[in-house]
Amino acid sequence: MRRSDFMGRRRPIIRLVGALAMVIPAGFGGAVAGSGGAGAAISTAESIFHPPMTLAPNISHDNVRSSNWSGYAVSSSTPFTDVVGRWVEPTAMGCASGGTTYGSFWVGLDGYSSNSVEQLGTDSDCSRGTPSYYAWFEMYPAASVTLSRSSYPVKAGDALTGIVTRSGNSYALILVDNEASGGKWTFFQPETASDANASAEWVAEAPEICFLVFCRQASLTDFGTLTFSGAQAATGAANAPISSFTASGGPHEITMVTSTGTIKAQPSSLAAGGEGFTDTWYHS
Repeated sequence: MRRSDFMGRRRPIIRLVGALAMVIPAGFGGAVAGSGGAGAAISTAESIFHPPMTLAPNISHDNVRSSNWSGYAVSSSTPFTDVVGRWVEPTAMGCASGGTTYGSFWVGLDGYSSNSVEQLGTDSDCSRGTPSYYAWFEMYPAASVTLSRSSYPVKAGDALTGIVTRSGNSYALILVDNEASGGKWTFFQPETASDANASAEWVAEAPEICFLVFCRQASLTDFGTLTFSGAQAATGAANAPISSFTASGGPHEITMVTSTGTIKAQPSSLAAGGEGFTDTWYHS
């Protein structure tokens, strides 16, 4: 990460992307947030970043080793316009040991082979031994913005849907919590950026934690096994499953490893239909 990246990013626009209605699956309900200004907060002492994928040694085209990502990515010479995926918030395990760990789960555009990422998702963390769950969005290289835990609560077992859709330089970042016991909510964040839109991703991540200009990669929370479903992307036409992006586009299967090659988290093969997979934790 470049230290100059901490200078912030373009100011958001308050405008609904025209393609939004085409991307949100039928049945989404709940209150829809506006720009996220009142509902978003981030610590002034510590900043969290979800940067582009960092490659580890010994990679091949479609079986990639990374120090910070695990999951799937697809790429295309035609810019992406949409990405969508669903997951169930995993339980943060191992918290009783008293440590602090982070596990981020998200969908987004860019970051596989570019220097920006337009993304949103959730975390299952251990904070000094206590499980912690919350939602966030990020337009990297700006820092992650944590959503209000009272307005947008997240807990283990919640069913989440993440969407990033783009029209020109206008983005809409949407996160829906379809929690069945009455806690349904929808968050919407409009942004503007001139980025590559060269890839789409479905990722479990060990994020980067920064205090002022001092950064480190976080220890990865034991999240057990996470399931992604409904994972689709588009390059201007209809959404299509991960498996439809072949040849140079992937699908790129990404395994997270330590510096010595120990597996930290690893995705399964794609399920029948090509739009689902599991991701399993092995090592912090």
